[in-house]
Amino acid sequence: MRITKKIGLLVAVPLVAAISFAALAASITGGQALQADYLRGLVDTSGAAGKLAGDLSAERASAVSTLTSDSSKASQSFAKNIRESDESVEEYKKLRAELDPEAESTEKLLTRIDTQLERLDSVRESVGTKRQTASSVAFVYRIVIADLLAYRDSVTQVGEAPAEVADELRAGSTLSRAIEFVGLQEVAVLRAGPGKTLTPSDAEEIAATRLGFDDAMLTFDRLTTTEWQTLVERAQIDEQGVAATKLERDIARIHHGEKLDVDPGKWTDLMDSRASALLKVEEEIDQDNSEAVTALRDAQVWVTIIETVAVTLAVIAAIILALWLGRPVVRGLRKLRDAAHLVASKELPDAVARLDDHEILGELTPEQFADAMDPPVKVSGKDELAEVGSAFNEVHREAVRVAAQQALLRLHIGSIFVNLARRGHALTGRLTAEIDNAESRELDPERLERLFTLDHLVTLLGRSNDSLLVLGGTSPAKVRMADEPLGDVLTASQSQIEQYTRIRMASIDTGLAVRAAIVDDVVKLLAELMDNATRYSQPEVVVDARALADRLIIQISDSGIGMEPAKMDSINARLATKPPLDLEAVRSMGLTVVGHIASRLGISVQLRVGHPRGTIAEVTMPAALLTADTRDSTEVAEATRRPAERRPEQTSRPVPRLFRDANTMPSRNTPVADDSALVPVVHFDKAHLMESTREHPVVPKPRNPFDDGWRAAEEASKPMSPPAEGQLPRRTPGNRLVPGGEVPDTIEGVTAQDHRDPAAISATYAAYARGRSNSGVSPLNTPSGSRSAS
Repeated sequence: MRITKKIGLLVAVPLVAAISFAALAASITGGQALQADYLRGLVDTSGAAGKLAGDLSAERASAVSTLTSDSSKASQSFAKNIRESDESVEEYKKLRAELDPEAESTEKLLTRIDTQLERLDSVRESVGTKRQTASSVAFVYRIVIADLLAYRDSVTQVGEAPAEVADELRAGSTLSRAIEFVGLQEVAVLRAGPGKTLTPSDAEEIAATRLGFDDAMLTFDRLTTTEWQTLVERAQIDEQGVAATKLERDIARIHHGEKLDVDPGKWTDLMDSRASALLKVEEEIDQDNSEAVTALRDAQVWVTIIETVAVTLAVIAAIILALWLGRPVVRGLRKLRDAAHLVASKELPDAVARLDDHEILGELTPEQFADAMDPPVKVSGKDELAEVGSAFNEVHREAVRVAAQQALLRLHIGSIFVNLARRGHALTGRLTAEIDNAESRELDPERLERLFTLDHLVTLLGRSNDSLLVLGGTSPAKVRMADEPLGDVLTASQSQIEQYTRIRMASIDTGLAVRAAIVDDVVKLLAELMDNATRYSQPEVVVDARALADRLIIQISDSGIGMEPAKMDSINARLATKPPLDLEAVRSMGLTVVGHIASRLGISVQLRVGHPRGTIAEVTMPAALLTADTRDSTEVAEATRRPAERRPEQTSRPVPRLFRDANTMPSRNTPVADDSALVPVVHFDKAHLMESTREHPVVPKPRNPFDDGWRAAEEASKPMSPPAEGQLPRRTPGNRLVPGGEVPDTIEGVTAQDHRDPAAISATYAAYARGRSNSGVSPLNTPSGSRSAS
């Protein structure tokens, strides 16, 4: 999981928890706000129901008065009360339509009220026609008013009103019930019939209504505040209220069987006046309760809004804080990541690659070189990211220091290799001089052959010293002034390996030369590949050199058992770059040397599977390393006629010159100005040496077989004529052999003798030594004593 996701998760978990709790609190507060709004609807509807109950109570008294008397005033009062009641009904129905009661009992109660209100029209009509009794009419009104009061009583419980509002709501409901008792008392007196004898039931009903009123007022006093108590008391102590109280007491003193002496009109006016005064107080209480519930609802709404806004702001603040604090962390980590990638993929490899140049360090120590490097991460601040950046810079510095230390160690190892190689070259040079001196004085052919063998071993030892020079970072090449023909370079490479006789030059393109500056390096590279091919294959190794438009391809093919694909891929990978000096490099020193030289010169070396078996080492040299060979056949023939440069050979292979200087120490590779052509093939054996030691070794010049050899060499160097059209090329056995390669037992004009003159032999070798000394050069040695070309 990425660090951004981790930081996001780290911030999201507590944020989600906080949002959840805040949402829960907001939902609770919002629920309370909704409940307060619902309670407000109930209270408003309850207030309308209370006013409607008061108006219906007054209408009921007018209806009973109309039914019990023939007074037109009662009829007019009834009509007026109907209009007032209808207005109250409309207001109630309007609020009732907006109310959506949650309790089933409340819904049933309101439905019953709606039904009873619809039946009032028929009751009013029956009152106008006097088709019903006062008792039945009073009973219908009483049922409607009772349901309205029951609804008012249920508001506190259904609306889940808080304690500070519940008492006020119950007080208003109790006052409505007291007003109803005033109306019931008024109707009971009217039904008893003023001027008539008071029956026991009428007296009991009148007493019950008064007792109910008193009980309701006591309950109201317990529930309401002093302010409302004062308002109710003021509504009952005015002139009408005092008169109503006095008249009420007078009626209460009348017992059953006595005449109810009361003026119906006065009684109705006084009771209506009391009910109206109390109804005004009730309306004020209901208004205050509605305002209190509205304030409660508004407070809950504001709390909900504030909590929602607070939660939203908290979430926004948390997100902004997370981004403000998290983005620098993420950017810092990304910078560290990018810096690590840059250091791992570019800067550190570049620094290590620069250390391959030994002059980079100069006089600096690894610590000084590491301190001079710019830190990859710019550190600012004092937090953990800055500490990580500082630690990364320390790691980078330590890596550069270790790399510089390793480079210095490689430099020292290379210096050790170079010094060992120089000392080895010095010793091999001295040994070569001693061997050459011994060869010039040796007369015994067997011992001379052994000296040639030692000479060849010295050449191999010199090649090992050159390998140390390459591993030490120094080229074995010497300063040359002239380019060397491709054939000479290949032959010189052949002369530097132990099993040179197994090398066969198959197809070599002519007209090409290797640039003078890289001749010795190319000779060294090819010699290592030829030596590797001869060590692990039988019987012969074939060398081909083909020039293409932009490159030269040299293939060294053997017919050995080959190698595994994984091993070949590993070797090709090492050949494609400059191999490091490790244990594998020491184990396969030849291929390591090839890789170093190829990497330095831009030469491509690749091993491929041979066909049908074996291995092919393919060397691809770019055209920039090659030139055209400008020498002609005349120069070659002239160069090959120098007797002083010829020495007895025991090989049938051509040997190039200018790859050895016996007078130079410790290396025998210093080039000379002369650039002669190939030395002809000459064979010497014991019989020839015996014939050359006769007292009269001089042969007439016209019959000298060596002169015939030079002439034959000129003829052999000429290109063969192309075959006739339609015919294949034909080779004549022996037509390319040089006379003298196999010396006969007797030479025409020279008679073999049993006696061999040591003085003559000594003179012959002295002349050969003088010729080599005068020319300053000597041909490359034969298999018994070949010289190192590089």
